Amino acid sequence: MLRFCSGWLLAAALYPTAPTQGAPLPPPNGPAPTAPPRLTVGLTTANRTTYLQRAPPKADDRGYLGTTLTYQAPAGFISSLYLNHSYNFETLQEPYINYGELMAGWQSVSDSDTYWTVQYTRLFVYGESALVQASLRNDFSASLTHFFDYVTASASADLFVGGTHDFVLTLDASHRFQLPVLAHDTLSIEPTVEFGAGSQHFYASSLGNTSQVRTTKHGGTTTVFREPATPAFSALGYTLSVPVTLAAGRFSVAATPSYLVPLHVPAGGIDAAFFYGTLSVSRTFW
Repeated sequence: MLRFCSGWLLAAALYPTAPTQGAPLPPPNGPAPTAPPRLTVGLTTANRTTYLQRAPPKADDRGYLGTTLTYQAPAGFISSLYLNHSYNFETLQEPYINYGELMAGWQSVSDSDTYWTVQYTRLFVYGESALVQASLRNDFSASLTHFFDYVTASASADLFVGGTHDFVLTLDASHRFQLPVLAHDTLSIEPTVEFGAGSQHFYASSLGNTSQVRTTKHGGTTTVFREPATPAFSALGYTLSVPVTLAAGRFSVAATPSYLVPLHVPAGGIDAAFFYGTLSVSRTFW
């Protein structure tokens, strides 16, 4: 599943008032009584780029513009295409589109307070990308969400293979305040806390350095790639966010201030907490 801070796009595509990041969630009052939207286009922009609660150096990161196209069948099949443009692509000498994701999966459509998804995502990185997830290629993920009386709780697991291998667990909890706006529009405010734990070989790979080392044989040199040491499994951090979403007919607009606190960051990584913001808009067709 999408783990960019643009993860709101896929969630909004599935259900127009879903929160940022993590697994896509059903509507605030329980599962949808009718078939969900089938085709959604979304745009999002942010002043920082994050992935699995890790971020590239601020000097390399001016934010991004992301585009998502999502198809959702009434029977439960879902698929999406995500394309990412870095605002710093010229300085980094990257292509205009420096990152992409292609996802296919299945979600529950039953009338229940418990909602699940299973997904496969293929990740594409173009050129010498500064993205922290540049070494990742395949993501097998599953999520489970339950609607309690006052809190929506979700747990997801991601297994990454190809390039580097990682396993990440994500837990989040939120409470939605929904206000009517005009006749059929709604404004929702949903304070959310997210906690992540797992391995982070992908991040260590982005921090690694290549150097020439002299060999004893024939007095030559060899190229060595060194990565900082990382725990086998540890807390990655937590994120506090407050998505504010306006749903008006087929359109949805969301502004999300977030505060990320990284934990157990490898040497040379970004270990300071920081604020960032995203602004997203989506339009559902059919």
